[in-house]
Amino acid sequence: MTYSVLMRDMSLRDMPSCNISPRPVVMVSLDWLRDGDPPFGLGAASIVSSLRACGSNVRLVTDAVNGPKFSIDAFLDRVMVAISEAGTKVLVGISAFVWCEIEVQMLLRAIPPEIDVVLGGPQISYTIPGQLEQLYPRARYFVRGSGEFAMTSLVMRCAENGLHGLHIARMPDLCTRADYSLDSLPSPHLDGTTPIGNFVRWETRRGCLFACTFCQHKQPGTTLNNTNMATGRLLHEITAFCISGTEKIAVLDPIFNINDSRAVNLLNCMKECHIGAHLSLQCRFELTTDAFLDAVESLDVTLEFGLQTIHDDEAQAVCRPNHMTSVENVIEKLNSRHIPYEVSLIYGLPFQTVKSFQDSVDWCLEHGVPRVRAWPLMLLRGTPIYAQREKWGYVESTKDRIPLVVKSHWFSRSEHAKMTDIASSLS
Repeated sequence: MTYSVLMRDMSLRDMPSCNISPRPVVMVSLDWLRDGDPPFGLGAASIVSSLRACGSNVRLVTDAVNGPKFSIDAFLDRVMVAISEAGTKVLVGISAFVWCEIEVQMLLRAIPPEIDVVLGGPQISYTIPGQLEQLYPRARYFVRGSGEFAMTSLVMRCAENGLHGLHIARMPDLCTRADYSLDSLPSPHLDGTTPIGNFVRWETRRGCLFACTFCQHKQPGTTLNNTNMATGRLLHEITAFCISGTEKIAVLDPIFNINDSRAVNLLNCMKECHIGAHLSLQCRFELTTDAFLDAVESLDVTLEFGLQTIHDDEAQAVCRPNHMTSVENVIEKLNSRHIPYEVSLIYGLPFQTVKSFQDSVDWCLEHGVPRVRAWPLMLLRGTPIYAQREKWGYVESTKDRIPLVVKSHWFSRSEHAKMTDIASSLS
């Protein structure tokens, strides 16, 4: 089934345009995929949809670096073939993540110097001014934040330094971040860019109002004005998921219930559509209302709450305080209503010891939390805790593709291993 009728109001009317032929693009995405995931990330898919909507010939080259058969040599060959087929005017866009930093550097060395390369993704968005050219001397363009408008400007040859988060190498780094209306973005789910299968990762909003020091969802130094996807688009996507018989939907919003009325409305629309898919929603305890619980109660849903720690000193150190009375009240309601949910913790926080981590685990279990998960702390580029690593005495692993904290002023490597064992036992 096609969704051209549904898409007719979802044009790129707000995007820059010129009366010239758009440049071809090779879009490169090296992902970290889990079982059942779509074949490539939603961020790259959204950019590809926008480029195709403005007439660009886009070739998407993607793979999972954590896949059992991944070969960087074979991947480089695929990228080179795509570039050769696209021609000398091609623009190569590469998504840079912490898990593929080595591969990105290899790509930059392998791509012929006459080819224009644009880098985006978290590794770019959170790099401080003055460092991008040092870290990636081969790239010509960099995009901080959402990439649809910047990439469209580049392929239409209308790009300006500092506009839509774009930084042009060797020009003043204004450190601007993309912040534009999301209403006009075409849906990669509806235009066929990413297939609607049994499992879908779905985006209804971007960014986060909170500023946890370990998280990259908050744009540093920026409060975004445009965060919500168009309601009309979301309703069409819900309908498409129902028609396609999607069995599981993981909503990517950092906090789905950050706007209670909007969240309730979306959930009620899903009910009206008789959606049968299982929903995974990331939520915050303090924002959970009775109206929200009423809306999820008759849906197949799992609510995911990031508590991180029960200890105030650990929470304050990472700007992630919890109002524990509210947390307890919501947990009591969830248990009494038999709404499936899980709680996530982080180990490796400032001031944390093996005992204090075990205390957080025990508190969750004693309060009847049906599933407790714990994740090791990562120091992601551009986050405040990344800049504070010497203050906390952090030492990172060197053997992992995604570096993890393994030592601090409060725990040794062997004690961190004990916390890892505790976390593993929860699974």
